[in-house]
Amino acid sequence: MNFEYTDKVIEHFNNPQNAHKMEDASATGEVGSPTCGDSLKMYIKVNENRIVDISYLVYGCCAAIASASMLTKMVKGKTLEEAMQITEEDVADALGGLPTRKMHCSNLGVGALKEAIRNYKRRLKMKIVIPVDENLIGTGVCPSFGRTPYFMMYDTESKESIFIENAAARSAGGAGIKAAQTIVDNRVSVVIAPRCGENAANVLVAAGVKLYKSTNESAMDNIQSFISDKLLPLDNIHPGFHNHGNN
Repeated sequence: MNFEYTDKVIEHFNNPQNAHKMEDASATGEVGSPTCGDSLKMYIKVNENRIVDISYLVYGCCAAIASASMLTKMVKGKTLEEAMQITEEDVADALGGLPTRKMHCSNLGVGALKEAIRNYKRRLKMKIVIPVDENLIGTGVCPSFGRTPYFMMYDTESKESIFIENAAARSAGGAGIKAAQTIVDNRVSVVIAPRCGENAANVLVAAGVKLYKSTNESAMDNIQSFISDKLLPLDNIHPGFHNHGNN
């Protein structure tokens, strides 16, 4: 190695702790370093405001791996507020110090951790909408956004669901745009759908609404998958089916 590392750094590099993907994570955070090309994804599982489990995947050098490993040991069991107070200096000190040119590696894990916590907190206070076939809990996802008969709106803070009748479904044209405006007017943060017309997507994105791709599961299962950070951004943005009764 070109740097002089402490025994503690070498120990964590040779035997990294909690280095794995977490399938049931409450949230994730990912950062990269333009300085050296390292990247790290942090997974956290939260219960009653406390981090009960934590893991990571890292692409990087000895210092990046050791810092991430040490950070997970320091964080597990702490409240979200306590975890947010941890600094890169705290991690470096716990490792017995890092070479000056490698201090940015300790910030990689800290940055990913704080991003994961921020993502988790965002999901605690937002409205999620998904087009559905029926106004019943357990209903399936409707394949059409603009022509869906109902939208299920879930409040992550109150954990309550309500159903909004989609008046745009009866429109002769422009159903997608009208449905999108309804979503915006209800101050929704996230839309989960199998597809979306380009014009409707433009309205939603301009209002800051994030779009995610639904799976074949029920509407509520899709919402829970989003909260667990398991859904992908929506990439099926089509030109629209103008005057064809579908959007």
